[in-house]
Amino acid sequence: MIGSRLVRALARPLTVGDAIVDGPGRFEPRDAIVILGAPLGPDGRPGPVVAERLAVGLALWRGGGAPRLVVTGGRTRGADRAEAIAMAEVLVAAGVPAAAILVEDAAQSTRDNARRVRALAPELHRVWLATQRFHSRRAARCFRAHGFAPRVAYWRDGLERDPRRALRWTAREYAAWLRALTRR
Repeated sequence: MIGSRLVRALARPLTVGDAIVDGPGRFEPRDAIVILGAPLGPDGRPGPVVAERLAVGLALWRGGGAPRLVVTGGRTRGADRAEAIAMAEVLVAAGVPAAAILVEDAAQSTRDNARRVRALAPELHRVWLATQRFHSRRAARCFRAHGFAPRVAYWRDGLERDPRRALRWTAREYAAWLRALTRR
C-alpha cells in the first residue's frame, strides 16, 4: 500500500500554501477569490475536486477574503455544460448573491483559467486561488504570469488524505509541470 508520507514527500515540491483552510476563519482581503475548475461528475454536478475547491472559496468569502468570486472552467471530458456554470449554481445555493459571482466558462487548463480571468476582469490584481495542495504552485505560477498577485488557499485535510488518489493527482501534476516548462 502506498503510504501517505511518501505521497506528501512527492507533493512537497508542488506545494505553496498561503492559507490552509480548515473551517471558518478570517482571511486577508483581496480583490477576488478565483475558484479553479476541474471536471464535473457524470451527473453534471461538481465532483470531489471541484466540491473541495468550492468549499475553500466559500470559507474565504465568508471569512472576508474578497467581495467577489470568480468561477472558471469550460466544458471538459464531454460534459454537457461548463464547470463554471455548475460551480456558480452551488455558490448561489450556498447563499452567495449572484451579483457577487463572475463566470468564466471557456477555460480548458490552469494556464487558460489565468488568461481568461485576466480578459474577463482586467481590474483584478490581488486574488485568492482556491485549489488543492498538489495544484497550488503551478496555479500561482500561471496567475502570476498573467499579471495577478495570487495567494493560494486549500483545505488542510483535503482529498490528498487518500494516498492512492493523491499519488495519481501528484503524478498528473508532475506531467502538467513538464508540459508547462517545455511549452514555448
